[in-house]
Amino acid sequence: MGGREPGHLAGGRRTHLMVAAVSMAGSMLVAVPEPAGAGAQAGLFAPAADYLSGHGPTSVSVGDLRGDGRSDIVTVNAGDGTASVLLATGDGTFSAPRIYPVGPGPTGLDIGDLNGDDVPDLAVSNQFNASATVLFGNGDGTFRPPLVLPVGSGPSAVAIADVTGDGVTDIVVTDQFDGTAAVLVGNGHGGFAPPRFTPVGPSPSSVAVGDLTGDDVPDLAVTDAGNATVVVLPGNGDGTFGVGRPYLTGPGPSSLDIGDLTGDGVDDLAVTNSGNATVSVLPATGNGGLGAPRTYLAGPGPSSITIGDVTGDDVNDLAVPNAGNASVSVLPGRGDGTFGPQLVYLAGPGPASLAEGDLTGRGLVDMAVANGRGTTVSVLAGTGAGGGSAAGGCG
Repeated sequence: MGGREPGHLAGGRRTHLMVAAVSMAGSMLVAVPEPAGAGAQAGLFAPAADYLSGHGPTSVSVGDLRGDGRSDIVTVNAGDGTASVLLATGDGTFSAPRIYPVGPGPTGLDIGDLNGDDVPDLAVSNQFNASATVLFGNGDGTFRPPLVLPVGSGPSAVAIADVTGDGVTDIVVTDQFDGTAAVLVGNGHGGFAPPRFTPVGPSPSSVAVGDLTGDDVPDLAVTDAGNATVVVLPGNGDGTFGVGRPYLTGPGPSSLDIGDLTGDGVDDLAVTNSGNATVSVLPATGNGGLGAPRTYLAGPGPSSITIGDVTGDDVNDLAVPNAGNASVSVLPGRGDGTFGPQLVYLAGPGPASLAEGDLTGRGLVDMAVANGRGTTVSVLAGTGAGGGSAAGGCG
């Protein structure tokens, strides 16, 4: 999952322990799929406009990299080990990409201030050399040479958040091959302590940071593709985390986002399940836990998810890119934690990640989609048909 996510405070467990916990949670699985929308839909978004990125973009984030009030686009590209920066031109289009080396097999991306200068920086997880890369921003849309940080084996996702409560941003990376999360505590000046490793479960695929236990302390939520769960690790407020509590999702959970889906001001979870083309919604119970998952159909191979109001009714919706059929599914929220049938929009080949924001400067919610089986990022401009204004997010 790359980029700041709505609702966030920012953003290898022993097998027998994990299996026992999952067994106790088994009775929580209650899933009745909604009927799916058929075919590409007109209405909320215009047809996609494609821009060159790099080879095999795996993650996309949106942010104002120059302080000019315009949203720019960043992708990381697994095919050539780079980050591509596409700057907004001011007329609703984007410049040719500026390319920066990051590391082999970049998988995750987030944007945030990592050295205390109020300028956006980039954090990238690199799957093939057990590292995370930080690119410090210059404030004009360009970046300095990369700072490479050691993490665990097979980094799969990255998040920027203050997990120590000191007002300084830190970095969290999930390590797919180790079953851990690496926490790199920032010093506020661009330096980071050696990673602290926390067991999270088998094959972690995505991470998000938010207050899921209701104590105003950042917690971690991690999807574990190896056993079809999402694990919530309660934060201790000092950059360490307690024992994870797993909740069943669907097969092959690939991504998650945190946000208020029931209108009660409390963060809930939404998870994409690549193994059966669904989304699991886990509502907060109000006592620090999550309820049984409600399951909704998306498209084949859902790869990422964002929570945000794309229909303009002040209710959070879900947006999901589907790698299996080059589409994006929008599931309109009803405000009570349930969702209407999906609306389908065309993207590019193998969409791997999606971010929301006002990309065209019209005060509307647009979407940027990284097309993982190609060399492009698709921009789907909001039409305003839903009546809403922009509220950013990414995943």
